[in-house]
Amino acid sequence: MDEFEQYLLGLKLSESTIAGHCYNVKLFIGWINKEKHIEAASVGYNGLLAYIQHQKQNNLSPATINLRLNSITHYFDYLKKIDEVRKNPARTLRVKGTVKRVVENPLSVDELQALYDHYKLLKKVSPHQLNTDLAHQRNIVILGLLVYQGVHSGELQKMEVNHVSVDAGTVYIPSSSKSNSRTLQLKPAQILPIYEYLQDTRPQLKPMGEELFPGNLHNTIYLLVQELQGINPIITNALHIRGSVIINWLKVYNKRQVQYMAGHKYISSTEAYAVQNLDTLQDELSKHHPFG
Repeated sequence: MDEFEQYLLGLKLSESTIAGHCYNVKLFIGWINKEKHIEAASVGYNGLLAYIQHQKQNNLSPATINLRLNSITHYFDYLKKIDEVRKNPARTLRVKGTVKRVVENPLSVDELQALYDHYKLLKKVSPHQLNTDLAHQRNIVILGLLVYQGVHSGELQKMEVNHVSVDAGTVYIPSSSKSNSRTLQLKPAQILPIYEYLQDTRPQLKPMGEELFPGNLHNTIYLLVQELQGINPIITNALHIRGSVIINWLKVYNKRQVQYMAGHKYISSTEAYAVQNLDTLQDELSKHHPFG
C-alpha cells in the first residue's frame, strides 16, 4: 500500500484525497482476499460486479459506490504501471443512480438581482454605527462580485486594488488552486459602489497592503451569508450563489465561454452544470407534458 500511496503522491493529489483512496482500496483488497481468495491483479470485470453487488447489499448509495470504484480505478492504473495487469477493468465501470445536482435550488437571474438590490437597501442598527456602515459598503461590493461575476471566496481573498478598473469597467480575477484567472465586465450597478469603496470605505478599513478586502474574509463572507439568508432563506453559502450564476450563464453563453467566465480549469467542470441545466429543463417539460 505504501507504493500505491507514492503513486498517488505523484499525481499531485491532496493528503486527504490520498487517504480516502487508500482506505477504499484496503476495503476492496480485504473483500477479495476473504471472498475470492485471490490477488487484486487477478480480479476481472465480473469480480468487480460482484464487489458492487456486495456494496449494494450493505445499502451504500450509488454515489458512495462510485467513489470507491474511482479509488479502485486508481489502484488498477497503478497495477498497470508496474506491469501487474494489462488493462484496467474498473476504468469504465460506474453505478447508475440519482445524478448528484451540482447546485441544489439554484437562484434565477431575477432572484440574484433581487438579493443584491435588497441588500443594498438594508439598514443596520449597531452601537458602532460607523464600523457597521463601512462593513456594509464593503459587503455590497463583495456581493456584487458574487452575483454578477460568480467569484468564489478563495479568489476574493487574492484580489488586489489594481485588479479593478472603474474607468474600463472591468475586474481581473486572479487564479487560485482551483480556478483560472480571467477578466470580466463589471455591471453598471457595480460601478458607483466600487468607486466609493475604493475612494472612501477601504482606506478607513486600514488595509495592510494592496488587498482589495482587508481583514478576515472568511469570517466576512460567513456573516454576509447569514444576512443574505434573512432576505432569501433558500441561500446556503457563497458557493450556492456562484453555482446559480454559472447555471444562468449556460442559458445565454456556450460552454467554452462559461468555462472562461467561471475560471474552470477543465471543461468537464462546466459540463456538470450544463447537465443539471438539461435535467432541470426535462423536469419542467415532464410537468407540462407528463406523457411525452
